[in-house]
Amino acid sequence: MRNRKLLLILFAFLVSHCAAGQKNALHSQENFRVMSWNIWHGGRADGADVGPPRVVDVIRDSRADIIALQETYGSGEWIAEQLGFHFHPRGTNVSLLSRYPIIEDISVFQEFKCVGALLALPNQRHIACYSIWLPYAKEIWEPATRNLDDLTGLLAACQPSADDLTAIWSAIQTRLADDKYRGVPIVIAGDFNSMSHLDYGEIGLDQYKAVIEWTTSPILLKAGFRDAYRETNPLIDRQKDRTWSPRFQDHEQDRIDFIYYRSQALQAVQSVTIDTHAELFPSDHAAVRSEFSWQPQATPSEFAGRVVSYNIRHGRGMDERVDLRRTGSVLQELDADFIGLQEVDFNVPRSGGVNQAQELSKQLNMHAAFGKFMNYQGGQYGMAILSRHPLIDVQAIQLPEGNEPRIALSAEARLPTGESMFVVNVHLDWVRDDAFRFAQAERLQEYLEQLTSPYLLLGDFNDLPGSRTLNLFADRMSEAAKLSDAGATFPATAPNLEIDYIFASPAARWSFQDTRVLNEQVTSDHRPLVTRFVLSPIPAGNR
Repeated sequence: MRNRKLLLILFAFLVSHCAAGQKNALHSQENFRVMSWNIWHGGRADGADVGPPRVVDVIRDSRADIIALQETYGSGEWIAEQLGFHFHPRGTNVSLLSRYPIIEDISVFQEFKCVGALLALPNQRHIACYSIWLPYAKEIWEPATRNLDDLTGLLAACQPSADDLTAIWSAIQTRLADDKYRGVPIVIAGDFNSMSHLDYGEIGLDQYKAVIEWTTSPILLKAGFRDAYRETNPLIDRQKDRTWSPRFQDHEQDRIDFIYYRSQALQAVQSVTIDTHAELFPSDHAAVRSEFSWQPQATPSEFAGRVVSYNIRHGRGMDERVDLRRTGSVLQELDADFIGLQEVDFNVPRSGGVNQAQELSKQLNMHAAFGKFMNYQGGQYGMAILSRHPLIDVQAIQLPEGNEPRIALSAEARLPTGESMFVVNVHLDWVRDDAFRFAQAERLQEYLEQLTSPYLLLGDFNDLPGSRTLNLFADRMSEAAKLSDAGATFPATAPNLEIDYIFASPAARWSFQDTRVLNEQVTSDHRPLVTRFVLSPIPAGNR
């Protein structure tokens, strides 16, 4: 009996020990969550007795592990105590709350605007985390304060945000220059008091009513960071995305709070805005919360994917029926990383008055960019790029006008390797005389020669192999070569003209395989062109 009892005790110990080991193993692989939140006068705007407890409720319900606070104003330590978190303040405004130990102060810049800490996460991992608050020059969010006809004035209002962020990032680079910080992920989160140039691109014109190249948001993106919220929410939705302001619905509803991160070891997997409480949400800012997962440490040395070029004729098929969902279904089957679309409508009556690039973005869950050729039927007519990978910047390259106005649409994307690349989409003039077309090609080539990152060039070139227009690109780039007897892309029912192409540069870094014209005869008057590609690593001598 005694031996049996000892065996039971031993068995229980082993089960408990194994369970603890499994729990620790799972914990070492657990995702973690970062929140950025301006809590509005320390959360006390609705009263010192009710506001801070509601802040605690929101943070606890969010299950955030690291919180970048702004407008902490004396409430941070109490909030941290209620949560059982570590508290790292600097000055009165910005602070950090962390479930994980704070092992080093890495703060830079002015104490009112920036606080930083090195955090010790499970499994001997470290993160450099910063909470920042950026200034603005004048009010452009309250009713009647924003003049969309004065873009210079709007940019000036947010320029102090860009100036301070430039200085903060420079100081962070200096502070983390020691080799001991090499490879440590960096998270910069806070109240930026400026909007995103990607939200305010042409793709969001129907929601934001202006195209504005805000100068703050490109700073970290160009430095290799990712916008965690936009990366995981490709579809632009002004009301859903906004962080200013859940309390003032008559104000301009904008996304001005961000979580940026830079690391090949991390991947943003989900992001949300939080603006509700059972009683009353305690801040004039919504919170942003992003969840991150740890990735394998080995950075991929090459990037492989699939790219598509397709003239969709605004979704009007050979049966003369406009059906954008049918177009999206064709594209969905191709499972592409990048898609260049020509003849795309934006709020044009003939195609149902919808933002076609945005609708396809929603259907395919891809990032989208749009550029217009011209105004048409009260809307716009142009081209689009869809990307599985987060965008850094979008530009419309003005080309010489021909039979119709023309642009090339260029989108810079961040690859899983950490490198950036460009996708350049083109639709050249279609008239038989190639004078307009060749002039457009020459202007495009001037732009391409300025790019220092790899790029794909694709689209409807409206010219044949061997023409001077095609030779201009074929002589300088790698081409996704089609089968000689199956290269025609137009017209869709019985193609006999090869006018759609995919090129890439620098040629030595790109290889193509399985290039084919899809046998799709109904959805458009063109057939889609698709190819698989590999972008090889930068040669060691050129790094």
